[in-house]
Amino acid sequence: MIRILTSVVGVPILLGILFYGGIWGFFLLVAIAGVLANLELSAMISRSGRNCFPVVGAVLTFLLLVNFQFGSGYFLEWGAFAGFLIFGRWIWKEVDLKIALDQIAFTLFGALYCGGFLGYFLLIREIPGGEKLILFVLLVIWVGDASAYYVGRNYNERLLAPLLSPGKTIEGAWGGLFGTLVFATIGHYVFLQQVGLLHCLLVALICGIIGQLGDLAESLLKRNCGVKDSGTLLPGHGGILDRIDSLLFAAPAFYLYLKYLVV
Repeated sequence: MIRILTSVVGVPILLGILFYGGIWGFFLLVAIAGVLANLELSAMISRSGRNCFPVVGAVLTFLLLVNFQFGSGYFLEWGAFAGFLIFGRWIWKEVDLKIALDQIAFTLFGALYCGGFLGYFLLIREIPGGEKLILFVLLVIWVGDASAYYVGRNYNERLLAPLLSPGKTIEGAWGGLFGTLVFATIGHYVFLQQVGLLHCLLVALICGIIGQLGDLAESLLKRNCGVKDSGTLLPGHGGILDRIDSLLFAAPAFYLYLKYLVV
């Protein structure tokens, strides 16, 4: 019930910003999500007994999303600045050489993971009809997750990745993919007729598979850090990172499919 109530409140806000918040409203939403996800990841790493630079990671995540928003293409410059900032932060205040590489690597990884993947939503938003395209990929992932959950609860004979997520089953994964294909067909006829049905089915299948990989990738991070959820910001759902883990992988796949095969 808590999960449902959180969704009832959160989903309309998300869709309202997507369709009525304009370019900058949507950018602000993505930037907040990216920064919060990065801070959650930093907290997970800290709880595991290791360390990184949360403030530096959050700043780099935000700047990377700004780069996506303006389409400036200054990614090489961002990389150089990231190196200067992370190494400068270590030299300025840190003294333990034994964990220096961990701190530097974790900070850079967090910015790329939370900002580099999430930024593709900003690129999708710039495509004509981008709001509907984003709605489509959101629903593809949400419907796939729900389908996998309900099928997996009833048919749980074979585990998908027991080391990473003991609750996920192969049957649930197939159920999730079936759900994405059913929704892709409905979504095409209801609001995405600008994209052919075959393309809708293919990109939904690709995003469904890669989205499940993204879910398992976050499970790997959580298991390695020894935590169940990335945070507690969303009652019944965990943290921001728990809610966008599949989307982080699906967004780049969706954008690249559109760029090279559709648009």
